Amino acid sequence: MEFKPTAGEISNLWQFIIANQAHLCLLEYWGHHAEDEELNRIIEQSKKIATQIVEDGLSLYKRAGFAPPIGFSLKSDVTKEVPRLMSDKLILFVLHVLSEYGIYGYGLTLGKTDYPEVLTFFETCLKNSTDLYRMITEIVHKKGYGHQPVYIPVVKEPEMIEHHSFMSGWWGDQRQLSGIEIDNLIFSLRGVILAKTMFMIFSQIAKDPKVQKLCRRGKKIAGKRVERFQSFNTAENIPFQATFESEITDSSISPFSDRLIMFQVLSLAQIAIARYGNALSFVVRRDLSSLFGFLIVETGTFLDDGLNLMIEYKWMEQPPMATHRIK
Repeated sequence: MEFKPTAGEISNLWQFIIANQAHLCLLEYWGHHAEDEELNRIIEQSKKIATQIVEDGLSLYKRAGFAPPIGFSLKSDVTKEVPRLMSDKLILFVLHVLSEYGIYGYGLTLGKTDYPEVLTFFETCLKNSTDLYRMITEIVHKKGYGHQPVYIPVVKEPEMIEHHSFMSGWWGDQRQLSGIEIDNLIFSLRGVILAKTMFMIFSQIAKDPKVQKLCRRGKKIAGKRVERFQSFNTAENIPFQATFESEITDSSISPFSDRLIMFQVLSLAQIAIARYGNALSFVVRRDLSSLFGFLIVETGTFLDDGLNLMIEYKWMEQPPMATHRIK
């Protein structure tokens, strides 16, 4: 029987092969410097999962007749024998948030997959990512690094919304945040704390001036967003979330190729747009929906400029394309 995945399925295989090749480069560097025994165990498990995704994904991709993507490699895109850039605590935080993103990405992809063997592949990706997230979460809480939980009063009697003011938020009396809105604000904040941290590191080590400039711009944007999200915490008496600037070293020696740095920068922007879009679909207060709508547009502009830079330097690999038909 001919193995012929759909356009979406083959494209998703392509993007997750490359994403995990890039992730393996980060893991190789982090593993060289990590000192904590439990963190090393997480890194080794992460390597095992990412390697399996790359190998199994490539097997399906080549079986469908496609040439392997250029992607990234440990030989050309990472040099692990350079000074460390971040503490073990920060590496653990980054891996924790990235494992959240893995569940999110594989879960969305699984729901768009039909071909049995590709479906099995993404089922395995999702299960392994979920197991990894559980493992990291347990260690994060064991070490006391978890973000402060937020609780709401127990509902004794369900109620219906009676006034349109439930949606107001720009001026006048504002209602308190709903649990769903708190959840989306906190996890958007975690994502932007990750982005600010990574942009700080990348702007510190990038060799090319244009890459440095884009990373500094990303750091500035992310910094403003951290302040904006934290301001909601203040207004609603929600605990501040920890940031990690002090966990970054002063090394300016890059372990990563600038192409790998740009790939990670654009990946963070793409994930942010997806997360803000998800938040936009759930928040009801108009000030929040307006905020997330603005963040999507602002991030889209940043992403567009990053893509143009990648294309300018011929660092942007072309994805699988539809047949070109002359009209």
